[in-house]
Amino acid sequence: MTETRQQLAERTARELYATDLATQGLGMQLLEVGPGHARMSMTVRADMANGHGICHGGFIFTLADSTFAFACNSRNRVTVAA
Repeated sequence: MTETRQQLAERTARELYATDLATQGLGMQLLEVGPGHARMSMTVRADMANGHGICHGGFIFTLADSTFAFACNSRNRVTVAA
């Protein structure tokens, strides 16, 4: 049986998540993945807040970067954005 594009995206995401210690360590969750797209969430902890009491921009960027990585790699081609 041939794997569908959606199944490939899901399998690739599982494999990527298993080795992505930064994404795991920050508690990010992959909510949705498909060919060329992904959606993730992250609970903002107290230690992620800046001096204004809101999420530090670096954590927001990291969430966006991880989400982009799952979307870019969803076709099982190793991809690193520059």
